[in-house]
Amino acid sequence: MKFSFINSARGIAILMVVTLHVSQLITMEGYWKLLKFFCNYGQLGVQFFFIASAYTLCLSADHRKSESHALRNFYIRRYFRIFPVYYLGIIVYYLMNLLYQSAGAYTFKNVFANFLFIHGFIPSANNKIVPGGWSIATEMLFYLIFPVLHWFLFSGKIIFRASLIVCACFLGLYLLQIKVDNNTFWYYNIITQLPVFVVGMVYYKYVGQISLRIGFALFALFTLVTLFFWQFRWFEFVPLSSGISFCGLLKILEKTSLDHPFFQKIGKVSYSIYVVHFIFAFFLLPENQSIVWFLPFLVVTFALSYFISVLLEKYIEKPFIKIGSKLTSASN
Repeated sequence: MKFSFINSARGIAILMVVTLHVSQLITMEGYWKLLKFFCNYGQLGVQFFFIASAYTLCLSADHRKSESHALRNFYIRRYFRIFPVYYLGIIVYYLMNLLYQSAGAYTFKNVFANFLFIHGFIPSANNKIVPGGWSIATEMLFYLIFPVLHWFLFSGKIIFRASLIVCACFLGLYLLQIKVDNNTFWYYNIITQLPVFVVGMVYYKYVGQISLRIGFALFALFTLVTLFFWQFRWFEFVPLSSGISFCGLLKILEKTSLDHPFFQKIGKVSYSIYVVHFIFAFFLLPENQSIVWFLPFLVVTFALSYFISVLLEKYIEKPFIKIGSKLTSASN
């Protein structure tokens, strides 16, 4: 079965995120505000990553369900997939902050929390050590609970059980009297983002019953719903609604020529691009008031990030993934 559309999804997701962060360099007023609105939507590329992640983890769980020591091997594979580039990011961004901004956030507590991937519980550590690190924290917490979540959802009426989890997340925010604002600790938190992963898992269960027409409808309708929530600043609902829309986009990628080698190649190194691109968007490129610089900045950021990420994949990601595979083989 052809699953290249998953890499295409990751490719589109990282293009969205990079576009957002490069757009923040342009401070022009006037007509730029209209384009900036579309660029801002790029932040939801992270939710597209979450949908793709939930889908692939379910796929892998089904494929490896008869594997010996499946639970232990799952955690080994996930850890060796994530930690090498992320730990490198901790070092690189410490040096970048030391040179260009301030390294005050790099306390022992914050760095150690990132080292253990528990920074999703600590506001001062969550997005201050590696830019965009909040999403890695949330992803790792999802990995932690995925085996239990997978068992719970797929051992009964999945729609009912998924609804229970989603409602529990919103109820938790309500009982804690938390107002979720955009790009804040509680927006980044697993409580707000967990419904996205749950939607991705439900989509995996019913993917065979969803036609291309339904995919288009989901994408169009829930993109509008997301924009509605965004307009009224109901950001607690934005991840969920965008996640549903991206399930529709995933079906479009699966069934159309939008699943293109260009997106696939980018998607293969999208994790490294995510970690790397902040070097250019947040540190090396200057702010500018002219919209003329937006496209050159975007091309430079993406091209250099892609080039570095290809090297990271070859010399860091793949070697450590192989180490993880050897450990799982040894345990078997």
